[in-house]
Amino acid sequence: MAKMAFWITAGPELEEKALAGMVLASRLKKNRGQDVEVYFFGPGVKLVGSSSERVKEALSMLKDAQVVGSYCPFNAQQYSVEDAVSGAGLQPEPAGEALVRLVEQGYQVVGY
Repeated sequence: MAKMAFWITAGPELEEKALAGMVLASRLKKNRGQDVEVYFFGPGVKLVGSSSERVKEALSMLKDAQVVGSYCPFNAQQYSVEDAVSGAGLQPEPAGEALVRLVEQGYQVVGY
C-alpha cells in the first residue's frame, strides 16, 4: 500500500490546483484504499477558510473517504480563518511537526 501525504499550499487564487490534489487524495483513499493524508499550509489554509462551494465539496469528499486532514494553526490565525478551518473537520498540527511526522512514518509528500 502506498503512503501519500498531499501538502496543499495553493491558495484561493490557485483553487483549481488545490482542488486537483484534494479530489485525487479522496479518490485514492476511497477507490483504492491507499493510506492518504492531506495537510493544508500557508495559502492552502486560507483556501479552506474561503466561502468557495467547490472547496467545501472537496472537503466533504475527503471526509466521506475518511482521509485524515490537518492544517497549520498558526496560518489559520494569520489569515483569521480559525473558525472556518476548524469547522471543516480538520485537525490542527504545526507544520514542522506534521512534516517530520509524515516523513518519519514513510509518507511520500506530494505538493499542490
